[in-house]
Amino acid sequence: MIGILLMVLPQFSWGTHIVGGEMNYRCLGNDQYEIQLTIFRDCDTGIPDFDNPASIGIFAFDAITNSYFLDTGVGQMGQLLIPLTNNDTLDPVLTDPCLVVPPNVCVNTTTYTDTVSLPFRAGGYTLAYQRCCRNMNILNIIDPLDTGATYPVEISETSLLECNSNAVFNEWPPIYVCVNEPLDFDHAATDIDGDSLVYKLCTPFQGASPDFPMPQPPNAPPFTEVVWLNPPYDLNNVMGGIAMSIDSQTGFLTGVPNTIGQFVVGICVEEYRDGNLISTTRRDFQYNVGVCGEFVSSFFVPEVSCEGLEVNFDDQSVNALDYEWNFNDPANPGAMSTISNPSFIYSDTGTYTVMLAIEATINSAICTDTSFQTFSIYEHSLIPEFLADIVDCEDPINIDFANSSVDTVFDLTNWQWTVNGTVFSNSENPPTFISNNNDEDFEIQLIITNEKGCQDSLTQIINIGIDLEYSNDTATCEPVSTFDLAVNVVGNPDITSWTWMPSAGIISGGNTNTPTVDLTLTDTYYFSVEYDDGCIFEDSIVVNNSGVDLGLNISATPDTLNVGQTSQLEVTGNNLDSYDWEPTGSLDDPTIFNPVAEPVASTEYTTIVTDANGCIDTISILVVVLSTICEEPYLFMPNAFTPNGDSENDILFVEGNVIDEMYLAIYDRWGEKVFESKDKSIGWNGMYKDELLEPDVYGYYLRIKCVNGEEYFKKGNISLIR
Repeated sequence: MIGILLMVLPQFSWGTHIVGGEMNYRCLGNDQYEIQLTIFRDCDTGIPDFDNPASIGIFAFDAITNSYFLDTGVGQMGQLLIPLTNNDTLDPVLTDPCLVVPPNVCVNTTTYTDTVSLPFRAGGYTLAYQRCCRNMNILNIIDPLDTGATYPVEISETSLLECNSNAVFNEWPPIYVCVNEPLDFDHAATDIDGDSLVYKLCTPFQGASPDFPMPQPPNAPPFTEVVWLNPPYDLNNVMGGIAMSIDSQTGFLTGVPNTIGQFVVGICVEEYRDGNLISTTRRDFQYNVGVCGEFVSSFFVPEVSCEGLEVNFDDQSVNALDYEWNFNDPANPGAMSTISNPSFIYSDTGTYTVMLAIEATINSAICTDTSFQTFSIYEHSLIPEFLADIVDCEDPINIDFANSSVDTVFDLTNWQWTVNGTVFSNSENPPTFISNNNDEDFEIQLIITNEKGCQDSLTQIINIGIDLEYSNDTATCEPVSTFDLAVNVVGNPDITSWTWMPSAGIISGGNTNTPTVDLTLTDTYYFSVEYDDGCIFEDSIVVNNSGVDLGLNISATPDTLNVGQTSQLEVTGNNLDSYDWEPTGSLDDPTIFNPVAEPVASTEYTTIVTDANGCIDTISILVVVLSTICEEPYLFMPNAFTPNGDSENDILFVEGNVIDEMYLAIYDRWGEKVFESKDKSIGWNGMYKDELLEPDVYGYYLRIKCVNGEEYFKKGNISLIR
């Protein structure tokens, strides 16, 4: 019995997939009508597939109760159950062939067709199909994920008496439109009876809910309209941007959407005979608005060129294959280039307009575009120059500037001074620069601009003090009697003297930055260094000469694991500074003291450790990885549990240490899903909709992917016992 129930379960599932649809009818004579339902769904988010069968309810109106009822005297007890016969994929087509649709746009469609006998009935009939749910990313309606769709058609008394067929839209609208591009589409319909047609935008209907996603038969009229997310959306502003409008006589839809996203749109065509409305055809559909691959001619050239007569052009076109540049130099008429980024030497200074024409074949169409840029060429006449003098090397630092920049042809109009990347002044002669930090160098830049917009710059580095690299304490790692100290000087400062103390402990090099010292006298040596502007730097170095024991310990928690599990490694010791673990491939960070390891096989991890004194030691540990078996008994699904609140066997779990991914679904004997889980730590407590289910036998479906990549599937029964 359970196996039979599982076979029909897809009919009771739901997903985010409804994209649009419409229903039509055609009178065949003798009360016979051909009913045609067309449905559209997303290829990627279309879960589940199209209904098989689809249910179309046939409703009549009771004037006494003022309500609709399912007319069980027609069709199959008031409904048409039409089997699925086809499943096609729509190609996203744009009206402009030179625009390109992204590759992930896809919509499936199917059409259900059946014939039904509909004898005359006062008030006519309403036929309807309902489904849940619309895509959750729809922007212009409230709660789209909980909003289904209803696709109805009304066959009026006149249509029954005069064997009328409804107006049928000629084409389905494009499934993808380009943001900020004109949206033009002809929604014209054809009426085989020759009646007058009037077109308008209309609000789509809601439909089935997630709790009952596929009603068979559908719910009776009247149908509830979707609720627009207002503001900003309503029937007068369906998608934003330049509002959509439809020509009431032709059905031609226009507008320019300016928002990327998904939008629901409804179109109605009304059929009039002798001035009386006899039928309405409704369609609603989803517009996917996004960025289209464009074909654009574009390039960059500075508006002002002051670096000579040669000008470089930077192509910034989109999807161009062929280029034609026209440089518009009167002294070289016809000068052009066909490469993407050309250079051209003009005959003289002046103002020029350059044209770039591009061409490519897109969607079998020859696409062309042209762009223009105007720029000016001037002779280079700027000479940036300045002096920067240190006034005082003590806190605060004072730097004075003397500007001597000139332009030999034009007037200078702007001076921009920056210090370490921050604008300091825009004056021709800036004030004194003051800083309280005498441990850094200062990068001074002056950018000068002339009246034509030409620019040039000069950068100088001002050294404040000396940049030294050393440690205030160091280590020999092993006991020694003599040691070579080292103070590394960065850059090329003009140093006038080095002095080391106590002088009695200096064996050699006392006037350099690398003296050899006697550690039997003292382990602390003082130095001072002076450079040409009179600034002096003083400090000391303490030598650790007792030998160094790093005292290393290493651990792995756990040290034995299955494939896919992790182990926390950790090394400790005395005054440790840096770590270098090997092998690195299975570690999250091989440079820290406690990396996480995820080996696929037994691995010995070794770390090379350096302490703050530069001394080095190594230590290793073995992490054992057990073999993975993706089958029972390493995977276990109980066949019974007792959710009676006694804390024993109250929750049903899937057991197994080798589980990487899991999906468990449990169904009652009527095929309704009562529980599902994708996490083995989340089990079933026997509850459904906040109520404890009765003791019974339940069917389950289990799919597992193990840590070694193998998969395991099982179906079976579970007994709920109390």
